[in-house]
Amino acid sequence: MSDTTKAKTRKKAAPAEAAPPRTAATYTPELAALFCAAIADGKSIRAACNIDGMPSKATVFRWLREHPEFEKLYEIATDERADTLVDEIVEIADNCRVDADSIRKAKLRIHARVEQAQRMKPRKYGNKMQLTGDGGGPVQHQVGALSDVELDAKIAAMTAAVNHDGG
Repeated sequence: MSDTTKAKTRKKAAPAEAAPPRTAATYTPELAALFCAAIADGKSIRAACNIDGMPSKATVFRWLREHPEFEKLYEIATDERADTLVDEIVEIADNCRVDADSIRKAKLRIHARVEQAQRMKPRKYGNKMQLTGDGGGPVQHQVGALSDVELDAKIAAMTAAVNHDGG
């Protein structure tokens, strides 16, 4: 074998560079921001962690314990994720085919997003119960004697209001 052929053979036999690690374990503000952007975009922790170069779930939970600035970023991201899920509801409904199976699947996907949004942002998307009077003021209490007819009318009005509000 000639020297030239041996040199070519040696070049081919050179070890390949090791692939970069699929996950990151070292906290950096840049990586934290990228991770939180994925969460805000609607990804679950599991889905965000499955993106190449992102931290594992265990690492994310460790970061939440050890880095208060990450905890704040993550809280904002999950808050924004609720809004993203609500935006997806309209897209799902608008893009649903008009057949029974597609409609059932769309309803399930919509229901899952509504439930998640209600848990993540209950003040905005949760079921509301009015604990104030009209216009946000205090509840007005009337003290006085009501006739049976007036009392029955009040009970009927309250029952109708509760049933109308979904309660």
